[in-house]
Order: sequence, then C-alpha cells, then structure tokens
Amino acid sequence: MISVLIPTYNYNVYPLVKEIHKQISKQGIEFEILVFDDASTQKFENQHLIDEMDHVIYKKFKENQGRTAIRFQLAKNSKYENLLFLDADTFPKDRFFISKFIKTLEQHPADVYFGGIQVPTNPPPAQNILRWKYGKERESIPVEQRKANPYRSILCGALLIKKSVFMPIIKNLKELKMYGLDIYFSFQLKESQAKVYHFHNPIIHLGLETSKEFLQKTEQAIDTIHFLIQKKMIDANYTRLSQKVFQISKFGFCFPLGFLFKITQKICKQNLFSSNPSLFIFDVYKLCYFCQIRKN
Repeated sequence: MISVLIPTYNYNVYPLVKEIHKQISKQGIEFEILVFDDASTQKFENQHLIDEMDHVIYKKFKENQGRTAIRFQLAKNSKYENLLFLDADTFPKDRFFISKFIKTLEQHPADVYFGGIQVPTNPPPAQNILRWKYGKERESIPVEQRKANPYRSILCGALLIKKSVFMPIIKNLKELKMYGLDIYFSFQLKESQAKVYHFHNPIIHLGLETSKEFLQKTEQAIDTIHFLIQKKMIDANYTRLSQKVFQISKFGFCFPLGFLFKITQKICKQNLFSSNPSLFIFDVYKLCYFCQIRKN
C-alpha cells in the first residue's frame, strides 16, 4: 500500500528507519522502506542493522547520483502507488506520524499530502542559528496558511505523493545536478492542477546546516531559480523572490542593487553568521544576490 523512500548522504539514518519501521509495522498494511545511500563517504556504526529489518531494502551507490536523481531511483524501484518521501535528517514528532498519514490517505483523496515541518524547540549552537531561525519562522507554517498557497508551501522533506503524479515530473529533472529543484517540482504540480491536501502532522528537521552552509545553499537555490526561469521551465512570477526582482527590474533598480550586493556582502554575512541573525537582512541579501546574477 505504501512505499517509504529515504535518500541519505553522510547521515546516520538508522534511528529514522527504526522508528518508521516500528510505526508502520503496527498498521497492518503492505509496505516497504527503501533507503538509498548516495555514495556516502562517512560510515556509521549501526547502519548495517537496517538490512536486518523486514520489508526494508538498503542500497548504497558507488558514485554520487545527486539529490534529484536519487529520488528518481527510489521512486522507480518502488512497488506501490503511494510514495512517502522522508529526508534522512528528519524524525517524526510523535508515535502517530505514520498512522495519521494512513488515516488521511484513506479519508481525503488527493494526489499529494503534506503534514508540515518543524525545527527543534530548543535553539542549536550559534553556528546553526540562521538555519534554525529560518525554519522556525518561514517553514513551520500552520495548516490554514499553507492552504492559502498549497503548492509553494510544499517541502519534500516529508511528502506523500502518488507515483503516477511524481514520475512524469521527476523524469525531466533526473539529469540535472542542481540544488533547489523542488521549486520546479511544485510548479509542475500547480501546472498539472494536482490536488494537494495539507494537514497537521509535522516532521522534525534535525540536520540543521551551519549558517555558512545554509547561505551557500540559498545562493545555489537562487541560481537554480534563475536557470529555470531562463529555460522557461517555471514562470518568472512563481516565487516571491523572482517576482520582486522582475518588478524592480522594470524600474531599473536591479543593476544598482546588484552593485550594492558587492559592496555590502561582507557586512551582511557578519550579521547572518552571528548568534542573532536578522531575517530581514537575509531577505535583502537574497534580493541583491538575485539582482547581481541577473546582470541587468
């Protein structure tokens, strides 16, 4: 009835697999858990225990496939129509996580199901504060607010989707090794008018990057948005950031903001890498960075 698909890379995924296996085994349904390791360079003491669980397949690739390609491989090798994608660095908030998904799946017919995502309650070390603060204020969105923007509110860290809906979209992306392709995925869901059901069943995002790593990934994600727009793979107005950039470019403000980015980049980073980063400065940084890479 359900395939749980977990891509992993240099992360101890055993605790997550153990918990999901425990929860789903109580449901009395047909299931499988596929864990595909994208050529991790680190070894974990208890990783081998995954192979000992019933209905669990662990596969390690010899060469890195990339974030999107590994998800394609997981879906391609799955048995069932219902695909529950879980990031390796997440963990269920409670012991009813799987049962809530199963119950919702039975009671509310849809193509995509998203229960939300949260970060740990307690603040992390100072070097991880920016990612934690962003997750708390920008990603931990209440159900009703997510429903107002059902497609842009989707995060793939804990997403249940029909295989027949997922495969036509992912096949167009599997050759691209870029960070931030989730935006194309959500755009295609909107274009195909896939039915999205939002409900309250959050997963906890544990693997928070350092502020420096998060900012680098943010820049990569903006590069991807720019690429997708140039290739006409998404609409320029689809994301809030690109919408703002293209609005101000009409008034000739994009070039000066791009120039401003070069001057203020180091100053902004001092704040963003501090123990009390400003999300306003983070937003300004993203806006100016986008203007800078547009070069007009």
